[in-house]
Amino acid sequence: MRSAVEALCAEGELPLGRSLGRQLPELVALLDGLGLPELSGTLLDHVVSCLRRQPGLLVTLAPALDRLAVALAAHGRHEEAAWVSAASVESGTESAAALANLAALALRRYDSAGAAELAVEARRSMARTGDEGADTAEGLEVAVLETAVVAEAARREGLHAQADGLVDELGGYVRRLARLVGDDHPASLSALAALGSAEFSSAGAAGERARMERAADVLAVAAQRMSARLGGHHPRALSVLRSLAAAEYELARTSGDDRRLAGAEALMAAARRTEERPRQGVRRDAGSGARTGRDGSELTTRAGALISETEHLLAGEQLSSVLRDADSVEARRQFTAVQAQLARARALVDDQPGTASALALDALRRLDELARSLDARTPADDALNSPRRPAP
Repeated sequence: MRSAVEALCAEGELPLGRSLGRQLPELVALLDGLGLPELSGTLLDHVVSCLRRQPGLLVTLAPALDRLAVALAAHGRHEEAAWVSAASVESGTESAAALANLAALALRRYDSAGAAELAVEARRSMARTGDEGADTAEGLEVAVLETAVVAEAARREGLHAQADGLVDELGGYVRRLARLVGDDHPASLSALAALGSAEFSSAGAAGERARMERAADVLAVAAQRMSARLGGHHPRALSVLRSLAAAEYELARTSGDDRRLAGAEALMAAARRTEERPRQGVRRDAGSGARTGRDGSELTTRAGALISETEHLLAGEQLSSVLRDADSVEARRQFTAVQAQLARARALVDDQPGTASALALDALRRLDELARSLDARTPADDALNSPRRPAP
């Protein structure tokens, strides 16, 4: 198994067969289940790299992009997950799940308003496809994620009564999902952890410590069952462990119990094992272009604005490289490649704005990397005059 995956990752390009889309998420899940998260992480990195180099894969793998985004987020690759989710919004039946995942990623970046907007769009997408309220595992998983995100976003805005009402609604979805797939199914355990975290926040806002303790107990049960079912190193198990660690640390911090605090800190350290690795050249707003209005018009507008901004920056970098005598043959070739990618994005912006956003974001990343390499070869006084805005 290891040698086969390593051989796949050694290939320069992924094959364009449509069956590949279904197999990749399954292979990642299998590797995680075998206790090989580093190998599955290497595979995910290779897939993302190929998606950036082979734009055709965004179309070929469209039905699987959302599942790939979920796997990326579980492995801590949150910016890559947002980029892939932006493209998966275009894939009809998966758009609700993609929007819900984007909402969760926005919440991780403390963009409460953006998370709430995307969660609302996820619910609208379910309603358009007839999945809202349907007792299907996929529909209920989306409902759990969307409701948990909206509840937490409302909580962060101080709307505690609204958030508490959503926690009750979330509990209903969790119970329906458990009846459908079983109490020990990973989907049920993830949903139980989401409910435990939401209950913990609700109890904390009300100052009810006993309720906070009970919610932490729920998280502990979910973490133990998930670890027993999938293995302690599985990304889903580690995700629940991080939720438990956060709750335990909050309780220990206010308890005055030094021993409990030390235990909570150790749990936090264990939970940080798969935190997102810093990625050089990846912009921190990589998911922000993916919001959409009811009819997709807002997404189209934002995608068009992103393309125009990147085209403006590209023109400035090209002019700057000429003025600084840094327009080598290789630099011109790379500028042309970025220009061609923006042209592809421009051609798709009306029909597939999510894919256009993903292509434009990748072009912006490539332009940033090229500008940095040119700056490194340019005297400091000239580099200060570069028109490129600093990366956040």
